[in-house]
Amino acid sequence: MRLVVLTTGSVRRRYFVKALQNVFPVTQVFIETGELTPPFETAHPLDDACRNHENEVWFAGAAPDFDHVAEVERFESLNDSKCVEAIAATKPNVVLVFGAGLLRPPVLDICPNGCVNLHSGDPESYRGLDCHLWAVYHGDFAALVTSLHRIAPEIDAGDVVAKRPVTLAPGMSLHELRRAHTEGCVEVVTGALTDFAATGAFQATPQNRRGRYYSFMPAAIKDQCIRRFERHTATL
Repeated sequence: MRLVVLTTGSVRRRYFVKALQNVFPVTQVFIETGELTPPFETAHPLDDACRNHENEVWFAGAAPDFDHVAEVERFESLNDSKCVEAIAATKPNVVLVFGAGLLRPPVLDICPNGCVNLHSGDPESYRGLDCHLWAVYHGDFAALVTSLHRIAPEIDAGDVVAKRPVTLAPGMSLHELRRAHTEGCVEVVTGALTDFAATGAFQATPQNRRGRYYSFMPAAIKDQCIRRFERHTATL
């Protein structure tokens, strides 16, 4: 199986690929370097706390360069024609997307039956960005799940391949949630790829409804999320 990962260069994506490589060799990683810029402030101390926690837990404080984890190519946009050519040249059986921007048909057409996306939330309730934070904001802790779905023209609307709850622990802080989700991503993808290797296809179930689309969470309401999450985990 020739597996290609489309992602960004963050610490959590380096961990994900490194952990996945222990089970399934990754043929190539394509990193999107361009970033969306929201028209409002999103930066918050929570963001640094998440990165520091992930760095310490996974890499003893010093994450390796992505180039030390896998074969990597970088493009500002994964929809760039040169990137599309490079992805096609790997002749992938599976294209796995984790954190990249919206992909256009030329990319998706390379591997139409094996193109799947990892989503931080339940797409039947929350689509788009920062979905775990939005679930916490709404007190919807049952929606703290990790999902793998086929990629469809509408964002996060594809048939669901796998879904599992994020593991929460008593007294857990919100800056630990993303780390727990990422570790769950490894388990979800490993299971799905095991089935794909055996059958040559992803078994998937259509979504019953389209979740509401969410954009970036503004910094001004992240403090509320911290309090609500910690009140919830205090009762576990």
